[in-house]
Amino acid sequence: MNNLINIFYSFLSQTEATRTAFQSWKTDFTAIHGFLDSQRKLDVVGLCATYQIDCSNQDDIFKLVFCLETYYTILLRLLAFKVVFKDIEITKQLFENDYFLQKGIENYACKAYFNWFLEIENIESELNTIEINKYLENSETDFIKEIFETVLPSPVRHAMGEFYTPDWLANFTIQTLTENDEFAHQKTYLDPTCGSGTFIFNVIKKFQQQSENQIFKQVFGIDLNHVSVLAGKTNYLILYAKCFEFSENIPLQIPIFYADAIQAKFENNNMFSDFISEYENITIPKVDYLVGNPPWVNWEYLPTNYKLRTAHLWQYYNLFAVKGLEAGFIKEDISVLLTYVALDKYLKDDGKLGFVVKETLFKSIKQGEGFRKFKIFPTNMAVNPYRVDDLTLFKPFKDVVNRTALLFIQKGEAVQYPTNYVVWQPLNGKRTFENNFDIKELSKYFEFVAKKAQPSDAQKHNSGWITVENENLDKTNLILGKSAYLARTGTFTGGANGIFWLNVLEKNNDCVTVQNITERAKNKMKIVKTDLETEFIFPFLTGNDLEFWQYSYSKYTLCPHTIESKMYPIDAKTLEKYPKTLQYFEDFKIELQDRKGFTTFDKHIQLANYYAIQRIGDYTFAPYKVAWRYICKDFRPAVIEYADDKYVGKKNIIPNEKIIFVGLHDRQEAYYLCGLLSSTLYRQTIESYMIGTQITPSIISRLNLPKFDKSNECHLKISELCKNGHFAESKDFFVSEIDNIVENMLIQIIHKTTLSLPQSLFLVE
Repeated sequence: MNNLINIFYSFLSQTEATRTAFQSWKTDFTAIHGFLDSQRKLDVVGLCATYQIDCSNQDDIFKLVFCLETYYTILLRLLAFKVVFKDIEITKQLFENDYFLQKGIENYACKAYFNWFLEIENIESELNTIEINKYLENSETDFIKEIFETVLPSPVRHAMGEFYTPDWLANFTIQTLTENDEFAHQKTYLDPTCGSGTFIFNVIKKFQQQSENQIFKQVFGIDLNHVSVLAGKTNYLILYAKCFEFSENIPLQIPIFYADAIQAKFENNNMFSDFISEYENITIPKVDYLVGNPPWVNWEYLPTNYKLRTAHLWQYYNLFAVKGLEAGFIKEDISVLLTYVALDKYLKDDGKLGFVVKETLFKSIKQGEGFRKFKIFPTNMAVNPYRVDDLTLFKPFKDVVNRTALLFIQKGEAVQYPTNYVVWQPLNGKRTFENNFDIKELSKYFEFVAKKAQPSDAQKHNSGWITVENENLDKTNLILGKSAYLARTGTFTGGANGIFWLNVLEKNNDCVTVQNITERAKNKMKIVKTDLETEFIFPFLTGNDLEFWQYSYSKYTLCPHTIESKMYPIDAKTLEKYPKTLQYFEDFKIELQDRKGFTTFDKHIQLANYYAIQRIGDYTFAPYKVAWRYICKDFRPAVIEYADDKYVGKKNIIPNEKIIFVGLHDRQEAYYLCGLLSSTLYRQTIESYMIGTQITPSIISRLNLPKFDKSNECHLKISELCKNGHFAESKDFFVSEIDNIVENMLIQIIHKTTLSLPQSLFLVE
């Protein structure tokens, strides 16, 4: 293979025809995958060494990928030739698109620009060195995708965003989707983004014997990628050849087609009727089952032309739920749109869907709101997500870490909360599985934890889901509600940590000697050791400094803002009163002006005062902060108090952007809120709708957190227990006592609810 790739690469730029073929391919490739980021995602040096070529620019990387895909299409076609025509000698004529018509196969064709290699002199002798038989020795799994993963190195596949579904995962999805359907072998199936055809392959294998091979006529696949369509058709032919003879007297149209599942036109409930000329002209009736793994690509990363062509469909299906300023931060995924188009246009009204999707579609606060409406607009056809499997605790895809879930939907049925939510809990530490893993062995490696899922906000049916054990559902419902508190993010330097983060070395009269912290800073800065006034130097807390009910700091930060100025820094005239600090900023003026972290929302502040930082408010200077890490596997709150620092005196501690906090001015209130959030039920509830390790400011917005009441005995008890726990070596006793108070209050509320009395959390007897 490496030898052929080298030959291809060397020849590619030699003729006008091959250069034209490359440009045509590149246009199609970038329309699907965008432009490869050769600096960040690809090891260019390593790739060059592997194939003994020289890649001097990004276009050379594209040429290499074109050569790799060309080689892959050659392998696919040689496999197809082998199973259809048996023993044949490889000649150039084999690669003509109408060659398969001799055997009645109407639509096995490859995009013309992949035939550019036929111009290479004596190429047949090189092609005949390829050993094809070894690939056909074991066809019990979809080995086509394994060939793809062999031909295209992992970094290239990552840059392309190409990750094929392992057979065992496809099998589990199909089995779960069709369970309790004794006529599943008679039903129709479609994968609208079929890739190499893994789901189609496994549907055929599952029902082949039971359907007496009729299942070959009941499966369909489509894909927007020419190479994927060719792979899927090859996969189909390999299976078909084991059951049927090929003859021009018995025409075969392979039921896998090149099309865009999202943009297809429809008539009379048929799938496709009128494509632009480059698409295959096909008609497929609506199916009983939709299966597949739609692409996971955020809207912001889609090619611009594709965004423009599909923007109206997001509106048509009412999938962009957030409007105004917040819409700019939305990272909706193309799988959202694909799922709703598929449900609407391809699935029968009583059909079912089984897709591999992102877990964030269910739990994200700002993303997925349109997805979680579970109604197909504008007809308001209901769809019910009757089961979700959470696979986030292991790696279903060997080559990539992602937050995988399986979604099962019944069309024509209203959503019924709480819905079934199954968490796959790994046993024995096993985190990855081979493609041919037998799903009958799953129970040896996983505990399947049955939970229930429902919207975290009872007043908002499409809010992010909360997932809890069934026995805790009633208590969790009482914990969910409206928060009297608002959390904020710590300060952000806009890309200048190496300027604002400081080590204080010693006290020097009214100043301190400092040195900027440049280690681990993304943007490298010169190292400066100097004296600064203490007015704008504060003790500084980062995520690693915070644990459950405890914290410590070792760093300091420059914060040229005040409680009065908030998001605006002190003006230049005021800063002149602190000449050493002013000079320090002047020394870094160019770097501070060039920061990229400021957006259109606050760019004007930086333009007016180049030394500004971000995410500052009166809350930043609050004497008490109930804080937790932004990135953490579990919820660990603590109360941060004023510091009596040996260098800068009594100062407020300022957190960085990796800490989320509620700023408060009452010490008892701070410990009350922290104690309430620290109770086991509250922490479990928060962790049940965390997305991975992200614990955002909005995480508490869905909780019933009543305002602190000094007359409420329970509030005072929680505050005192939490405060004492902060200063105790062991925290368990104090958490347990707080748990007892919370449990008793919830029981009281449940009891009063049965008597139809008003509810109020932490009532005083």
